[in-house]
Amino acid sequence: MIAAYENSKWEPVKWENDMHCAVKIQDKNQWRRGQIIRMVTDTLVEVLLYDVGVELVVNVDCLRKLQENLKTMGRLSLECSLVDIRPAGGSDKWTATACDCLSLYLTGAVATIILQVDSEENNTTWPLPVKIFCRDEKGERVDVSKYLIKKGLALRERRINKLDNSHSLSEKSLEVPLEQEDSVVTNCIKTNFDPDKKTADIISEQKVSEFQEEILEPRNTRGYKPPAIPNMKVFEATVSCVGDDGTIFVVPKLSEFELIKMTNEIQSNLKCLGLLEPYFWKKGEACAVRGSDTLWYRGKVMEVVGGAVRVQYLDHGFTEKIPQCHLYPILLYPDIPQFCIPCQLHNTTPVGNVWQPDAIEVLQQLLSKREVDIHIMKPRSHHDKKYEEEQWEIRFEELLSSETDTPLLPPYLSSSLPSPGELCAVQVKHVVSPNEVYICLDSIETCNHSNQHSDTDDSGVSGESESESLDEALQRVNKKVEALPPLTDFRTEMPCLAEYDDGLWYRAKIVSIKEFNPLSILVQFVDYGSTAKLTLNRLCQIPPHLMRYPARAIKVLLAGFKPPLRDLGETRIPYCPKWSMEALWAMIDCLQGKQLYAVSMAPAPEQIVTLYDDKQHPVHVPLVEMGLADKDG
Repeated sequence: MIAAYENSKWEPVKWENDMHCAVKIQDKNQWRRGQIIRMVTDTLVEVLLYDVGVELVVNVDCLRKLQENLKTMGRLSLECSLVDIRPAGGSDKWTATACDCLSLYLTGAVATIILQVDSEENNTTWPLPVKIFCRDEKGERVDVSKYLIKKGLALRERRINKLDNSHSLSEKSLEVPLEQEDSVVTNCIKTNFDPDKKTADIISEQKVSEFQEEILEPRNTRGYKPPAIPNMKVFEATVSCVGDDGTIFVVPKLSEFELIKMTNEIQSNLKCLGLLEPYFWKKGEACAVRGSDTLWYRGKVMEVVGGAVRVQYLDHGFTEKIPQCHLYPILLYPDIPQFCIPCQLHNTTPVGNVWQPDAIEVLQQLLSKREVDIHIMKPRSHHDKKYEEEQWEIRFEELLSSETDTPLLPPYLSSSLPSPGELCAVQVKHVVSPNEVYICLDSIETCNHSNQHSDTDDSGVSGESESESLDEALQRVNKKVEALPPLTDFRTEMPCLAEYDDGLWYRAKIVSIKEFNPLSILVQFVDYGSTAKLTLNRLCQIPPHLMRYPARAIKVLLAGFKPPLRDLGETRIPYCPKWSMEALWAMIDCLQGKQLYAVSMAPAPEQIVTLYDDKQHPVHVPLVEMGLADKDG
C-alpha cells in the first residue's frame, strides 16, 4: 500500500456507497484498504477499513481509487458476534455503555476465539458466531459473554440444538484404548465451553456430531496405576533419565516391548483432541501429554507455573515445562501400570544431603540410556511409607519452631545527600542506565579500605563497639557466617545477608521471588545498589546489630541530559529500551576511575543530582557530543 500510494496525488472522483478505495490515515501516515459506507457531506466520507474492522469519517482528500491488484486479496479481518447473549433492557440494540465496555476490555487484547458452528448451520454464517476468552488483570481466563452478563450489560440467550443420540458421547468414551480408529474422539474437537449448556461441537473431516456431556465436567479424579516391580531381586533395565533429586528412572527390559506397543497404539488411535480451553490444572492430576516430539504420552501434572505446566512423563520418568495447550485431561490405558520405576542408590548420601548439579550431571552422563542390572536392596513397604509420613510430620513441625523463624526486622535506615546546591564527593557504585545510578558519599575512611567494594563511612553509628565501622562489622560476621540461621521469610524488602560473587557476605534485601523450582530469590545489595538472583544456600538471617548502619547506596537520577530523539544504536538496554547499550557503556567509561562530585537538584524521594568530574565538568557532556544523549534544559 505504501509503495502504491505514497507519492500519489489526489484526483477528483465521484464516490458512491460500497465503492472500494485506498484511505490515508493521517496521524499514523499509513494507507489502508477501505469501502465507502455513506457520503456524510460533499467533502466528508464514512469508510470501513475492512482489514482492521474500523469505521471512521475522513476527508475526500485522503481517498484514492483502489488498484485492481489490491482487490484480489480477501479481507484480513473477520466480523464476529458473541453467541448466547442478547442486549439487556428489553431492546434488540446494544447500549453505548455495553459497546464501550466491550471495546475497553478487548481492544489490543490477545484473545482465544472459538467458533460456534452447529452441524445444521451453514459454515458461511456471517458474522461468525464465536465465544471469546481472554485474561483479566489477575491473569485468569475470562469468558467475555459471561463478563457482560455479570456487569448487567447482557442477558443469556439459550440456543436450542438438535441432538443426534446416535453420535452422542459420554466422558467415558474419552478414556482409551480406543477400539475403532475412525472413532469420533480421534478427530478435532471444538467445544462450546459453557457450563450452562450440555452440548459441544465435534468437527470431523467426514461428519459433525455433538456431545451431550460437556467435556470439562466432571473433572478426572483417577490416576495411573503405580509401576509393577519385577518379582525378582535382580533384573535388567534401561535407564531412561536421572532426576534433579538423584532419582534414577529405569524401564525393565522385560517391559520394553509392551511400552513400545502401547506408545504406537496411542499414536495411531489418538489423532487429534483439539484445543481445550479454559481448563485449570491441579498438581498431581493425570493427563495425556503431547511432547515436544509431537507424540502423545501418559503424564502427570507436577506444577502449574503461570501459563505453563511442569509435567512428568510417567513411562519415561523425565519432567518438562510445556504450554497448557499440550495437555488433555484424559487417561490413556489407565489399566496398564506405569512402565518407569524410580530408584535410589543404596547407602549413598550426597555431600551436604542434597544432590548438587555437578553430581547429577555425572550420574546423567554415566547412566542415561545405559543397560544396567538392578539389585533390589530395600523394596518399599507399607511400613516404610508410614515411617516416611511420620518423618515428614516431624520435619514439618521443626519448620514451625522458633529456631527457624526469621525475626521481622524494620527496613534499613536511608542515607541522605547534603542540602540542594551543596557540592559533595561521591562514588558511583552501580549504573542502571545512563541517567540512573546508585551513589554513596565518599570519605577518607573508605579510601583506606582495600575491599573489592569501596564504601562510605559508617555515619557515626557504632556496632559492637564505639569505633567499629560497617566494614569491620561485616568482616567479623564473615568469619562466623556458618553459624547464622538460614533465611525463612521471603517477603519483599526483608533484610538479610547475601553471598556475593567474591564469596563474601554483604547486607541485602529481598526484591522478589524469581523462580520456584529450584527456588531463586532476587536480592539487592543495599550498600551498592546492584542486584543478583541467588539460591537459598546463599542467603541467611542478618544479625540485628548490622541494621544500625544506614544503607549506603542512594538511588539518584542524573540531570542535564535525556535520551536522544534519534538514536541509531540497534542494541537497546532490555529493561530500559529508550537508551542504547552504546550509551550505557559510554557513561560507564565517563564514570570509571574518576573522582566525582554531586550537586543535589531536588530532594527525596526522587533525588536528582548533577555529577561533575574533578575538573568541574558535567560527566554527561561526552555523551551529548557523541550523539548518544540530548541536552536537557
